[in-house]
Amino acid sequence: MIEAESGLIDKLSILYVEDEDSIRERLSRFLQRRTQTLYQASNGREGLEMFLEHKPDIIITDIRMPVMDGLSMAEQIREHNTDIPIIITTGHNDEEFFLRSIDIGIDKYIKKPINFKEFIQVLIRTAKTVIQQKELDSKNQFIKTILDINPQMLLITDGEKISYLNKSFLKFIKCEHIDQFQDKFGSIDYFLIEKDDSFYRNKPFSEWVKTVINSPEKDHMLIMTNDLQHKDPNNSDNSSFMIRVNKVPGHAEWLLSFSDITKLEQEKELYMVMSNQDYLTGIFNRKKFYDELNKEIDRVRRYSQKLSVIMFDVDHFKMVNDTYGHQVGDTVLQEISAIVQRAIRKTDVFARYGGEEFTVLMPGTSRQGATEIAERLRVEIENAAFPHTGRITCSFGVAEIDDHDNSDTFINKADVALYKAKDKGRNMVEVFDSGGIICKK
Repeated sequence: MIEAESGLIDKLSILYVEDEDSIRERLSRFLQRRTQTLYQASNGREGLEMFLEHKPDIIITDIRMPVMDGLSMAEQIREHNTDIPIIITTGHNDEEFFLRSIDIGIDKYIKKPINFKEFIQVLIRTAKTVIQQKELDSKNQFIKTILDINPQMLLITDGEKISYLNKSFLKFIKCEHIDQFQDKFGSIDYFLIEKDDSFYRNKPFSEWVKTVINSPEKDHMLIMTNDLQHKDPNNSDNSSFMIRVNKVPGHAEWLLSFSDITKLEQEKELYMVMSNQDYLTGIFNRKKFYDELNKEIDRVRRYSQKLSVIMFDVDHFKMVNDTYGHQVGDTVLQEISAIVQRAIRKTDVFARYGGEEFTVLMPGTSRQGATEIAERLRVEIENAAFPHTGRITCSFGVAEIDDHDNSDTFINKADVALYKAKDKGRNMVEVFDSGGIICKK
């Protein structure tokens, strides 16, 4: 049985270090019959040099030797390789050496004179361990290769720390290897772009990754950048990823895969912009206006804020189209939109309500403030140079929301005021008051 198993040794390389020539020659002959690769050294210094050059699988060494003893050699070898098996042969019962051997992590002890039956048993057990570790390392290397060639970004974590990033991930964050990532960052939180609806917003890695791990059936999207010098939520170079999580078999770890959905998100965002944008003027359309109006009404109810709206349309616009053509009419609408966009605040919601009719929703603004802004817009449009048509004017209606208004009644008040302005001769601003106005069409 021992002879059959001794064939395991043939697959391994051995470094044998012994200063006594007769002992070294005798044991070397024994080893050479069982392994094709045997390196020999007569002291610890030679042994260390051979280890660094040949990287053997097993080391067998005496303790007491000139130049460098076996334990000093073993100690330096452990600095390069903490796992390589080291077998000590010794004819001494020196307690100090044994204690030092334990500190170094010596695997086995063989007493001199060597009992070859006992020695081969120790060697076979050691060889089995080495071969099993080689097979495990080979499998792990195969798995690592598969993970590294995967174009998806992959991460392994215990929920607190990151133990592995594949090459795709390392390339994205501009790191050569995992150690560089650990030293420089330690967490991928540095690369996250937070938005108001981000599930990881204001959460550390250990917290948001638990959300992903505990809900593997849900879709979790995050946005990342590899340009830490210019982190900007609106940067078009940011990348969007969908995260999937799988338990690592036999380990208290999880594999997170990051699927790049940047193009899909960009297309989705473009679709959202197009669905909310007026195709001619580039400002919001009626649908988007009502979306924002309902949000602002909720805010008014919650915080008791002011909210006003301006509604205006182009005077005699049908005449413009009939006289100069629809293409010139479209240009007039674009030019008016540009004038208004330059004059209002970023917080105001400017939309094309329909045809030649426009609305400006003004959060935090009273009826008086909105009236002043409407008058300024009226003057700017009247004084603007329209190269194809000459002078263009607009009529304006202003209304402020009250406690009884919903979105329809609120807009209807501005619409009533607008028609009053048109009935009174156009190119003016009218305000809806509490008494109400009868619309004359």
